[in-house]
Amino acid sequence: MSTFSLDWFKQELAKLQLEEQKIKNELMKLEMEEKRKEMLEDEEEEDCDCCDDDYDDDDDYKWDGTQNFGDDYDVDVPYVKPYLHLKMVNDVLTIVLQDGQIISKPNATQDDFKAAQNANSEADLFSLVMSQEVKDEKMKREAEVSRIKSIQKGMDFLSQFKDFTISGNSIYLTGMSRSLPQILVEEFLAIIGAYDQLHLSIEEVEKSLPYNESYLGLKRFFMWCCLNPRAEVAHELYRFLKDNSFRITKQGFFVALRNVVSLCDDTALVDFVSNSYNKIKAIWKKDPSQMNVWKHDQDDSYFLENIDFEGASNAFFVGNLTALYLELPEMKSNRYTDDWTKTFDIRVGRPVNMPLSDCNWSTQDCAAAGLHFTADQIHYVGCGDTSMLILINPMKVVGIGAHKGRCYEYLPIMTVPREEATTILHDLNFDTLELDDQYAVRELESLAERAQAGFVAESRKYDFNIPNISIVEIKGITASLEEMMGEIVERVKNID
Repeated sequence: MSTFSLDWFKQELAKLQLEEQKIKNELMKLEMEEKRKEMLEDEEEEDCDCCDDDYDDDDDYKWDGTQNFGDDYDVDVPYVKPYLHLKMVNDVLTIVLQDGQIISKPNATQDDFKAAQNANSEADLFSLVMSQEVKDEKMKREAEVSRIKSIQKGMDFLSQFKDFTISGNSIYLTGMSRSLPQILVEEFLAIIGAYDQLHLSIEEVEKSLPYNESYLGLKRFFMWCCLNPRAEVAHELYRFLKDNSFRITKQGFFVALRNVVSLCDDTALVDFVSNSYNKIKAIWKKDPSQMNVWKHDQDDSYFLENIDFEGASNAFFVGNLTALYLELPEMKSNRYTDDWTKTFDIRVGRPVNMPLSDCNWSTQDCAAAGLHFTADQIHYVGCGDTSMLILINPMKVVGIGAHKGRCYEYLPIMTVPREEATTILHDLNFDTLELDDQYAVRELESLAERAQAGFVAESRKYDFNIPNISIVEIKGITASLEEMMGEIVERVKNID
């Protein structure tokens, strides 16, 4: 806001009025001091001497000396007024509190005066004299103080765990120079705090965390973010994902949606295999390789049976579910493209990418270079006839808008029925934690070299906002991420 603008004048006027009222309050305080001493010695009550323009209340509120608080009390409790003196001159109500503090309310009415007389606490009086704007500001300040106290308490709590380092007012994952944003600190506190009800010691909780998938997913998510050359990703991406109902996987990727255009008339097998494979993992939490796909002779519909199913006379065997899923990229019916350029070759099970050099960082929702994705706004992004569930590595995000984001690579993992498109990421039964093993293996290949190359390329495009992260730190982060390979290798099977 520029000086001498209308808003500037209004703000300055408000400051002057505030100073003027402070002076009036100080004068009133001096004027009332002597009377206050007398009132403390003698608590005689006096009738209210009111007129149209000037009426006050030294001790006018008539009371029998007690106040009954209900049937649960056997005795009456003496009532103590929260103020020493009330005075209203014209339309300014002035209140002297028990500690001598003076508060006032301009544009007051007789109803305000009576409300002050009947107040049971100082809080009632403050609420009476404050404007709604001031009340809101007071609530904001109180909430902020409470938040800061909670964060400080949380910092002290997290400092007891080896995964976290505290420096000043910031929290870091140990060994990393990028501080955790507040929203991630709160998420870590929520996950670790859930152990309180188990009454475990810090040491016992520490031993449990490596087996907590939500904790691992959050930790790896931030590590991937730190390997993104754009500093905004580490600071803003999780907030964006949470605000828009995205979900994070166990290996630290996130699940999103986008629309595509089908290039084939018959996608029944692609739809059945991709949905069955991922929903078995996400909802049933079972191994899809233990299921086979069969097809009915009469209506050509597909169905699932356990691998020990020997078949039926009216159906024929199509293949093992996991094997079929891994073969999807080569299926002729698995062909899609984007609605805008009609140039991208999009297939379930195969990464879609564009040159990073063709992308630009932007906070726009639309009309910026990159591969678009969303969650709740699926019907408005990447117009097409088919919705897809996709996996995205935070390292490859190039734009964060209000409801939509952009990346330079994503992996389509399944088609999504239209009726599920806006609800699937909200469904708590659809657990996305298990949907990324194959993608994680691919992403870990030559990770350190690719991360370094990304930082170098970005630094050549811009001379600002490049995060201060060393090659040594990049190697440390990638080494930590590569530890997940040992968890995955036993579950991933290579099928020729």
